[in-house]
Amino acid sequence: MDSLKHGPYLKSGGPARTIDGRTRPPSVAANALDGSASTPRESTTSHDQIGLATERTMLPQSLSTRPEIDGGIPTPFVEFAAGRYVWRVARSHAQVLKSAEIDWFNLAGHPDAALVKRNSQRDVWRLASCGGRYFAKIYHPVGALARLKLLLRGPIAAQEWEVGLYGAAHSVSTVVPVAMAWEDGRRITGRSLLITEEVSDSLPLNDFWLTVRQNRVEADMLADALARLIARAHQCGFQHGDMHPGNILVRRSASRCEVFFVDLHRVKTGRCVMPRHAVANLAQLNQWFRRNAGRSQRLRFLQAYIRYRDQFAQASSLARNWRIDIGKLVADLAVQAERHANRLWAKRDRRAMRDNRYFAKLSPARGWRGHALLETKHPAGGAKTNLCFSKSDWRQWLRDPPSWVDPARQKLLKDSHTATIFRARLEADGRGIDVVVKRTLARNGWKKFVQMFGPSRNIRSWRLANMLRNRDLPVATPLAVIERFAAGVVRTDSISFTEFISDAVDLETFLTREVAALPGTMQRSVKNRLIESVVQLLRAFHERGFVHRDMKAPNLMVRWPAPHVGTPVLTFIDMDGISHRRRSSEAQRTRAVVRLCASLLGSPGCTASDRLRFLKTYLTAPGRPPTEWKAYWRRIHTEVCSKLHDKELRRSWKLAHYGRE
Repeated sequence: MDSLKHGPYLKSGGPARTIDGRTRPPSVAANALDGSASTPRESTTSHDQIGLATERTMLPQSLSTRPEIDGGIPTPFVEFAAGRYVWRVARSHAQVLKSAEIDWFNLAGHPDAALVKRNSQRDVWRLASCGGRYFAKIYHPVGALARLKLLLRGPIAAQEWEVGLYGAAHSVSTVVPVAMAWEDGRRITGRSLLITEEVSDSLPLNDFWLTVRQNRVEADMLADALARLIARAHQCGFQHGDMHPGNILVRRSASRCEVFFVDLHRVKTGRCVMPRHAVANLAQLNQWFRRNAGRSQRLRFLQAYIRYRDQFAQASSLARNWRIDIGKLVADLAVQAERHANRLWAKRDRRAMRDNRYFAKLSPARGWRGHALLETKHPAGGAKTNLCFSKSDWRQWLRDPPSWVDPARQKLLKDSHTATIFRARLEADGRGIDVVVKRTLARNGWKKFVQMFGPSRNIRSWRLANMLRNRDLPVATPLAVIERFAAGVVRTDSISFTEFISDAVDLETFLTREVAALPGTMQRSVKNRLIESVVQLLRAFHERGFVHRDMKAPNLMVRWPAPHVGTPVLTFIDMDGISHRRRSSEAQRTRAVVRLCASLLGSPGCTASDRLRFLKTYLTAPGRPPTEWKAYWRRIHTEVCSKLHDKELRRSWKLAHYGRE
């Protein structure tokens, strides 16, 4: 929106203040100011991307009426200075915002202001004032990179303002702010402000989709509206850099859905959206929908997207009418979706070791430091991770760390030469959660040396458990890990806290106790569904690059209450044997199957035919010969026998060296 930054004049008739100190030629967005915008549309509303309130959009017809201002160039907004800030306000809101005695950059003390969202770069407030409800987004650059971007691009609020008008000029439904302000003369450290008006009756795309996905007519109507929006945006040179469902809002009308973009500061405009960029953009959206929509639903969306691309081939000078093959698009989308998922997962993995909204670094007692969970962004089903903790909670709980591994105070679950495990309960303000507390032990001199100076087993388990959660794999939620250091360098103790999985038993116990007690007519049905669930979990586990060298039945928890209707909930515990690779090899996958089969040889609830059914189900996949299981069966039998022999030797060695298994 260069025309907004450099083209208009002030009410006094002089040239407008520039935001970044440079003069550039007006862009296509100027059409929105002189009345030459695309076909007018009805006013739309949008919901804030975090799902708490909504914002009103400014559409082309609201920008096309431009009264003359003292003989200068007419504008749809007014600009004025207030203290050290320069304001630009939509003309329809100018009087209201100027008359309100509100310090928009300091809303913490305002009685009608509520903090909606806060991160390192932005605070979002909701405010009721002068008969209206508004959002105030205060951008504050933190870090050298953010300040460099501010120096090169100007205030972030101005970027979002410009993108909104660009969308309005090209009939791309977006949220357009009604006011903005920036600190004049502070290009590197200055704050900027964006104000939008709140409107009701809209939901984020992810929430709206969950309400309609079972209704074929409504789901198809939403997919069609979404495909139309994205296709037109791409053909008009509008590419959203963070196109997840939370940044696309939906409003239901009588016979159609209205869909539009929000959170516009990462949008690229004015450039042709090349095929690879369009596919990468769709892959961002597909990241959530591949878990929450069927293949046929996603295919219908892609078909509608291609159809609307052809329809909007003349929408702007940036439109391109490339021939798109649906089969190749699906294949390319799968590749791009995997790349996007890996980037997203890597970003989330780094959170666990930092101070942020979801995790905290702690020093609860002298010589102790570690990490703790504050909030889970995507709670796992059935877990008690809907509880939010604070740093003060953890400081209170961990002020005496050794007390959590004291057999006189806690319930001992396991005592071995490698770890002691207890069950305990965290209590605070009338709420609590049952936890498993684990202290790792070194079994020889080399292990002690590694534990003192290298990465500890508990820290490694903390990282891996969070990696599994980030990839939608079921795992007992890691809550905290703390370690004691001598002189700040030498690790002398390590304790971890993990969610206790209630109402669950390990796989071996479930087969031996639960399944064996069922009538013969029910056993086959329950076993078949259990086999299918275990196979699906193992496939997802290996596809996401994980390898488990200790995939035994006691390390897989099953929650499936009688009468065993539906599907079981499976959860991984004990991260010691898990590692993450780019790709798991065939030998590594086979070893996991061998280990699981060997651990169930002594279970009366698991017969040879059950293990064969499991193997055949696991090997069933496109491109695999139907008789492949025979070679695997013989190979697994040989390796299971070898595994049992090694296990007996290991047992004898432990008895000789430690006096216990």
